Amino acid sequence: MVLAAVGKNGTGKDFFLEYVAKNYGFPMISIGDVVRELATKDGLELTRDNLHATSKKYMSENGQDFFPKQIIKKVKESDAPCYLVSGIRPPSDAELFKDAFGDDFFLVDVVISDDEVRYARMLARGSERDGKDVNKLREFDKGEEAQFHTSETEKMANVKLLNDGSVEDFYAAADEICAKLGFRKITG
Repeated sequence: MVLAAVGKNGTGKDFFLEYVAKNYGFPMISIGDVVRELATKDGLELTRDNLHATSKKYMSENGQDFFPKQIIKKVKESDAPCYLVSGIRPPSDAELFKDAFGDDFFLVDVVISDDEVRYARMLARGSERDGKDVNKLREFDKGEEAQFHTSETEKMANVKLLNDGSVEDFYAAADEICAKLGFRKITG
């Protein structure tokens, strides 16, 4: 099975997948992991500019679907009962995974209803990439939508995970999704 997450920047997609990885014992991979792997193979320092250039190079040489196809290959070569995938953006990504895994592809749309809350949480994570104010975030959202049509991908999700409440609420909702999928928590 492949469990993936989609949503706007800062909604908690990776937070969800990392929680599932830690508590249910499944491996996780992202498109960014594949880009870093290829940049390293090409002998490049892992800077933002080099990673962007690597991504652009491999997509221009191999097509827009190059990175999702690399992940699909890695997942199929794995013997893990479930693989967690981060970085699903355009509908074509979700369609590739659906074609490759059928009903064993499960997509979760992670949502924060209020942009102000989303922005405050992004600031709390301390990443410089998150911009200077909520209006910049909204501009970024528009750019992402224009480039990737993520709202269309979100409509393809099997379930919506609302991340408006506390961390405990989020974990409970994540556990509920995992229980419906038949996952068992690991004991530490």
